Amino acid sequence: MIVVPRIPKRVSLLAIDVDGTLVNEDNQVLPETRAAVRRAHGEGLAVVLATGRRYRTTRQAMEELSLRLPAVCLGGALTKSSTGETLHSAPFTVGQVEHLLGLARGRGQALILQRDADGRGGPDFVVDASVPWNEPTRHYVDFGGDSGGRDTRPEDACRDDVLVVGAFGDRDDLRRLEAAITDAGDFATVLVESKRTPGWYLETIRGHVDKWAGIRRFAVESGLDPRAICAVGDAANDLPMIRGAAFGVAMGNADPLVKQAADWVTESNENNGVAALVDRLLAVGDDG
Repeated sequence: MIVVPRIPKRVSLLAIDVDGTLVNEDNQVLPETRAAVRRAHGEGLAVVLATGRRYRTTRQAMEELSLRLPAVCLGGALTKSSTGETLHSAPFTVGQVEHLLGLARGRGQALILQRDADGRGGPDFVVDASVPWNEPTRHYVDFGGDSGGRDTRPEDACRDDVLVVGAFGDRDDLRRLEAAITDAGDFATVLVESKRTPGWYLETIRGHVDKWAGIRRFAVESGLDPRAICAVGDAANDLPMIRGAAFGVAMGNADPLVKQAADWVTESNENNGVAALVDRLLAVGDDG
């Protein structure tokens, strides 16, 4: 546990990651954490979920909280209001999608094209079926059920609403694909061990997109002070928001690099780390 720095007297917004942070390893919000987030919301602290999940699965976390919250989803590429309205999205161009599909096919990888189905209709995601699927990809498709689709030529649909391009598989294979994508243009990638699917997951978004950009934009457009944001998370895709926030917090189960970047390390997701953070934030507010 590191020494706690000075917390802003009045935090304007608390941004909470979902997997590895809000939920435990069984994909559940523990009762103490649920009560703490509801208490923060009830006492006037603005709360936003900031996650790599698509919106449909983000709503499942809201159901665990029994709260409707705004959400920055798909790694920052999609922002939704508490009522489900699409506030902002950052899709790839049609040409970028076609190029990424080609890079992946050349390496035997099937890409997963993530969309804002709530805003546009159709499936949440479309999987390239022109190449054989590895086990993690098939597991993801089976888990996604009716919310996904498959297409042997997804580029022929000329989709202008693809927000995230993902791939599941072996870490070394995905590292090679990541290197090719990084060399190909203005893209940002994150390679992490998958939490719900076997193997590793490579996420690709537009180069200017990340959770922090989405959170900061949401704060400004909501009339909240962007200089007084607290963000908490555990994984590599949480680094921009933890570094950018006035008070960046790492979970006790976080990656070592995330802990190094944080202002404070709270308890783990299995030990109500979000609840401990909320208690500290509300105590500071009471002192003010």
